[in-house]
Amino acid sequence: MVPLMQPHRSIVLHLHGDSFARRYQVASHAITAAASGAEVLVILWFEGLTRWVNGSFDEPVGADDGAVAERLGVLGLPPPSVMLAEARALGARIAACETAVRLAGLDPDELGAEVDERPGLQEILERELRADLVLYV
Repeated sequence: MVPLMQPHRSIVLHLHGDSFARRYQVASHAITAAASGAEVLVILWFEGLTRWVNGSFDEPVGADDGAVAERLGVLGLPPPSVMLAEARALGARIAACETAVRLAGLDPDELGAEVDERPGLQEILERELRADLVLYV
């Protein structure tokens, strides 16, 4: 049987959306891929980036999002921030383009340990071209 992800595989996950469901989806993909030995890069944009940096990554937006977050709790599943932190512990990297950081109204010098890398768009594109899988969520 062939393993789900081979150690030399790489995945780039872009979090563009602001919904709880999208944050959960990216975090669950990140932890699954990292646990399978893949090289994982999670690139945060806009609201996802802001929420990650300011500690509100697990907070739902609106009633529909609240319902998804509630079902997650009922099922006993971990919140997105916990899964993303565990993915990082397994080697996944969190990145944000410096321009995206500024567009999100954040100061690049104040990101601290919340973001592992600040690649430029050219570097992001190069890494996407080398990746086995690129997902925009």
